[in-house]
Amino acid sequence: MKHMKTVLILEHTEEVFDKLTCDVCGAESKWDENWGSESHEKIITTVQLEEEESYPDGGQSLQTQYHICPTCFKQHLSKWFEGHRNSKPTVTSSVW
Repeated sequence: MKHMKTVLILEHTEEVFDKLTCDVCGAESKWDENWGSESHEKIITTVQLEEEESYPDGGQSLQTQYHICPTCFKQHLSKWFEGHRNSKPTVTSSVW
């Protein structure tokens, strides 16, 4: 769950990022939307549905997100998917 807080900026208030918590277990990320524990580590896990309509004169979109820590992703979500019709993830890797 993405938590926002209201802050005073030059005599006006504005919603800014506060913290990110896992929608399953409540764990808190150390960085913005990065679940990595070290500054050189990047671990992002988001399950998202984006619905969009586009017309010549404009459009609209609706995003529904679940923020899930890597532990819950591996221990709960992956197992749930694999338990239904033996689905398997697409895994890619890169080296630089």
